Amino acid sequence: MKSIIALLLLLVVAIYSDNGPQFQVVDLNWKYYSMVYTSIPGTILVIDDKSVLQKSVNSGKSWNPVKTDAGTILGNANIISDGIKNENILVIHTTKVGQAINTTLSVSTDGGQTFKQTFVPYQLGGISVNPSEPKTLIAKSSANILISEDFGSTWTDVSNGRKLYKQQSIFSIYTTPEWDPKNPKSFFSILDNGVINGVATGVLSVTTDLGKTQKSLINGAVDMIYTKNYFYVAVIDSKLGNQLWVRSNFEPAQVGNTDGFLLCEFPFGDEVQINDFRILDDSAGAIYMGIQVSVDGESTTSVSGHVYISNSLGNIFTLTLKHVAVSHGLYDFMPIYGAPGAFLFNGVTNTRAAPGAPITVRSYITYDNGGRWSRLSKPSTMDCTIQKDCALNVHGLSAYLDQTRGYGPFYTIANAPGLVVATGNANPALSSSPKVDRIKTVLSTDNGQTWRKIAEYGSIYEFGAFGSTLIYASAMQDTNTVMYSFDQGVTSKSIDLPASYDIINIITNPNNNNNQFLLLVEDRDDTAKVIFVDLTPVQPRYCIQDDLMSMTLNCVLGQKKSYNVIKPGTQCTLNAAPVNTKVDICECTADDFECDIGYESPNPIDGSASNSDSSSEELKCILDPDSKYVPVDSKTCTPGQNYTIPNGFRKVAGSQCIGGVSSKYQPKTAICGSPSKLKGKGWVAAVVIIILFVGLGGFGFYVYKNPDFKQKLKKMVGLSKDTKYSVVGIKPNSLADDEFGIEDDDAQILNDNDLQEDNF
Repeated sequence: MKSIIALLLLLVVAIYSDNGPQFQVVDLNWKYYSMVYTSIPGTILVIDDKSVLQKSVNSGKSWNPVKTDAGTILGNANIISDGIKNENILVIHTTKVGQAINTTLSVSTDGGQTFKQTFVPYQLGGISVNPSEPKTLIAKSSANILISEDFGSTWTDVSNGRKLYKQQSIFSIYTTPEWDPKNPKSFFSILDNGVINGVATGVLSVTTDLGKTQKSLINGAVDMIYTKNYFYVAVIDSKLGNQLWVRSNFEPAQVGNTDGFLLCEFPFGDEVQINDFRILDDSAGAIYMGIQVSVDGESTTSVSGHVYISNSLGNIFTLTLKHVAVSHGLYDFMPIYGAPGAFLFNGVTNTRAAPGAPITVRSYITYDNGGRWSRLSKPSTMDCTIQKDCALNVHGLSAYLDQTRGYGPFYTIANAPGLVVATGNANPALSSSPKVDRIKTVLSTDNGQTWRKIAEYGSIYEFGAFGSTLIYASAMQDTNTVMYSFDQGVTSKSIDLPASYDIINIITNPNNNNNQFLLLVEDRDDTAKVIFVDLTPVQPRYCIQDDLMSMTLNCVLGQKKSYNVIKPGTQCTLNAAPVNTKVDICECTADDFECDIGYESPNPIDGSASNSDSSSEELKCILDPDSKYVPVDSKTCTPGQNYTIPNGFRKVAGSQCIGGVSSKYQPKTAICGSPSKLKGKGWVAAVVIIILFVGLGGFGFYVYKNPDFKQKLKKMVGLSKDTKYSVVGIKPNSLADDEFGIEDDDAQILNDNDLQEDNF
């Protein structure tokens, strides 16, 4: 795309109205780096295509270059913020003259109001913020580890003669040190462990005194990444093969000398070579992992993968979903924010379609961490062209990332519980090349239980004022019309723009707490622009107590929560997020349990099959004849430790339910009383650690739409490069060095030829 832009940001159009919305069109190339909303209300920072740091102090209405006494601030990497209040900001500009590398660091500790510059004669990489100490940073410079306690103004080398391990790949990059989210004085690093049998090796090490001393934990470590909930380490073992080790940050295992890290075990054991695995979500007390691998003689393809779910410790995985849609490295597996344990996924129905041919998907939803999956109920105003198996199907992140489509995916925000907006159709399935007139925009106010059509076309959208405002625009073609609604799409009004634009995204501040928005667009020449839209002049009055009603959501992970939400038909503006007013603990049902590792459901949810849901009054699990998992028993347990006596079931991780059918499904535990050796199998896998919270699917879309939150996520997971929402179709950066492929020639997948031909 063309990226011609004047260095000075010229106001192209300015329209003001005392009686209507305000908007301005600004020449600003937003496509290269993410915008950061700072702690100062209305202050936004972005680096443009000329590497100039631009700042707006009026929520994006106007922009100006940021200058210091030394001149205009430049940057050629994503802006780093503390991810907590965003008071601390770091802008990096690295230059190379001959063999010399110099880095200019521009630091703000007041939310971007002022900056001070410092210079270091080396390159910094892998910078991440201490999650407990927002002014403390860790980084690498070649093989050395550096720490800053003033957000980048000064740096101290804490390597103490130890060097970081260099990954043995075509990239040959040094591994990045990562903070321990449990201890502000602790960080992990993979250190060079010398050459063993002609191969360079690394060792996972931990320090609890900011680098003064190091303790070795796991030999063979090659990569790592962490989130708030779990820490992941990829290991190559010369005898056992490739492995994944995981530590729960909330309940680390109290066994061994690995500081809570446990070796992951999968039902396929160590005999299957994995093409790729993706950590999809770990926010609800378990890890969802996408894996492209053969299961029961059925191989996944480039368009689908299987999903495995862990126990609460994160180390024991069992198959939960088959043939989940995959595109651009992302799975169509999306969380519902405000309802931990609730997810949506798209299953591919024609997994053996020819390369490049359209795929068709069906949408499923769960409210109990995958204990039960159901199809989506269609809006009453959407008719099906084929009645059999008709349901609502919605686009996931893969449709948004497809440059030929760009439909808004399934989308929720944490500050508007119950609200979901999406695009899709009502039919047995949804095609990746759909008939345009069948795509509609739909909205739910009860976490996806019921739906309402709000637009006759596919759109891109955003919530404002804690969900009391919805703004949206067509994603199907260039448009000069933007719609907004103050009653959750029941009625909408339009804003007429001066020209037609391709509206790539609509964003607002990370808290979604006001009615000021930025439209990230491209004009007919593919030149990037920003359109500032302010709905404040036309927003309804602020809500009072009489405008609200109590809404009780269905049981999610054993809890039934109630919120105060706006009454139907009422137009008012929320000035605070809906408050959780009541929590009831639910009785356990079969949906609160799942098949344990080594067991499988006789009828697992398979995205390629026509089964409508997994609901049942009784959970059935049978031994998996192909499972390689060997459970710990009285002969192999560790003396003094508890071990589980398998009965085929396990409680869904994170479920708070009590009573009910627990006595029927809950496995019993025993205390080990005799000496033994604890044995475990390795896992032959591609050494890949990719955090994708669905949608990384829906979460991925949330991150993309909220660049400030994306910066916070980057600090959590340690990504050194950006996954841009602003550039449609960009593939997320992977920490993978290689991908190990499997062939799908012998795949035997259920297909529906009728679905392939209809182009839903």
